[in-house]
Amino acid sequence: MRLTKGLALIVACALCAQLAVAATSAEITDLAGRVGYGFYYGDARAIEAAQAALERQGDSPEALYYRDFAALRRAQLGNVDRAASQRLEACADREIDPKRKGVAAAEAWVLVAACAFVANDDRRAVEALESARANDDDNPRIALVEAWRAQREAGTAAAEAPEVSAAFEAAVAAFDAWTPTIDDPDWGNAEALVALGQLALARGQTRTARDLMERALLLAPDYRLAVELRGKLQGNRAL
Repeated sequence: MRLTKGLALIVACALCAQLAVAATSAEITDLAGRVGYGFYYGDARAIEAAQAALERQGDSPEALYYRDFAALRRAQLGNVDRAASQRLEACADREIDPKRKGVAAAEAWVLVAACAFVANDDRRAVEALESARANDDDNPRIALVEAWRAQREAGTAAAEAPEVSAAFEAAVAAFDAWTPTIDDPDWGNAEALVALGQLALARGQTRTARDLMERALLLAPDYRLAVELRGKLQGNRAL
């Protein structure tokens, strides 16, 4: 009887631990969603609040990933202070545990690459992309970061550079072909669509641009840039 009680206690403790992990994971997922909303809506304070909460979630791979994700999104909105710049640099310098393999490792390395790109460290971005590709060549965010790099290299001639449009088309196609799991990060698809739409708009391809904005807004209804561009397109009589 004592053995039975002991086993019951062990099982109960194990279940409590599992529930605690699940609760933490759910909270991190919620905070990640707030970071995403803050980026799409252009609300830096929402990102900063979520990041502060993420810093209280410990140092699990999931918590670290979304803290770095918050650093990326805050930097992408611009006008970052010293603390935000340091967080971005920490993300760009992140070393992923070599014991991590496959999809999870690829996601971690892609985020490092994205942070490095935004931090203007192209060498680090290329290295991180290579590591991501070695773990999961199908990850669509690899194609997205590569498209960002192509656009930066083209500069003001990006709209007329066929390789830039081709890079974003490849990113959109990669997202279309991708079948994520419930635990996979979900950022990047709307941004790829909007970037491709902006290129189309710059070339006067208003119908194509409109369709791409509509697709982006189905994914991220609060995406302010897409809303603003759609408004401009709706005022164009060519539509």
